Amino acid sequence: MTIVGVTCQRDDGPYLTEWIAHHLATGFDRMLVLSHDCNDGSQALLEALTADARIAHLSFEPRGKKSVQWQALNIARKHPWVEAADWVLFFDCDEFICLPEGNLPGLIAKFESEQGSFDALAMPWRFFGSAGLQHRTPGVTPERFTKAAPENLHFPLAHLFKTLYRPKAFQKMGVHRPRSKPHKPARWLGPDGQPLPDRFAANDAIITLYGMPMQKRRIWLNHYSLRSAEEFIVKRARGLPNHSNRQIGLTYWAERNWNTTVALDITPMMDATHVEHDKLKALTDVPDWLGRCDQWHQRRAAELMADTDTLRFHFRLGLLTGSTPPSASAALAFLQAQRAVSAQGQNST
Repeated sequence: MTIVGVTCQRDDGPYLTEWIAHHLATGFDRMLVLSHDCNDGSQALLEALTADARIAHLSFEPRGKKSVQWQALNIARKHPWVEAADWVLFFDCDEFICLPEGNLPGLIAKFESEQGSFDALAMPWRFFGSAGLQHRTPGVTPERFTKAAPENLHFPLAHLFKTLYRPKAFQKMGVHRPRSKPHKPARWLGPDGQPLPDRFAANDAIITLYGMPMQKRRIWLNHYSLRSAEEFIVKRARGLPNHSNRQIGLTYWAERNWNTTVALDITPMMDATHVEHDKLKALTDVPDWLGRCDQWHQRRAAELMADTDTLRFHFRLGLLTGSTPPSASAALAFLQAQRAVSAQGQNST
């Protein structure tokens, strides 16, 4: 069994080694990283990391009108590692697999023994908030941020997922889920190891598990989409990979800054992560380039904070130290009202 992780990054230098290390420790055999338009030294860092034969780096120049992330997907799916893989997961450098039981190959085998052969496994997000941190602190991301949304958060965005899938069972890679083959719906499992409904498998437009019947999750993605307020400021200036024109503001922060409960499920995985992390940091030139990436991010944060509007924005983030989970009834009422308003708009055109 060969499991390949794929990501696309721009200026994520300080987080690359920890993220790659965590997923090698989780059971990935190969990690393929695509990069573009970097200023922080992360492309040189990635080249140094390829001294480990389990890591590959492809730099590309975005062209045309398609989003950068979709261009990366089209490049990645033709890579020999992806073409030969039994399983592939496309995900981001702020998404860390949380797997309380064993490792990923072991969980796949366990799910197969329980459910028979399957083609795709949906891994939902669990949002982790800023924990009230205004500035970046030392350490790896999963140990710096331990406050998260409740598992049963009544908010559809919080139940978006990424997909571990068999490439041969699908037409091509996708951001949240791979594209289905015509008239050949694949067999999907949810994070609880139970089959997902046929209507889910047949509809590529469904990218959230909100409202799906679900038992206890056995795998998911810890999603550290904010980190500290300072790190968020740098991310905001860079923009989103799949929505480069979308403004990242207080709404984005409020929808992701969940510090409701202490969530330490990933902690048992961290010893193995640190072992792999130390191996990567021992590679020639990696410490040097990792240090340069860190310094660039520190300078960038200082440059941004020299702007009055950004300084005010940063201060306001400190006022919004955590979002309040809506009740099930409030969430349902909001969704129904949103559908009604949307339907009225369509009927009036």
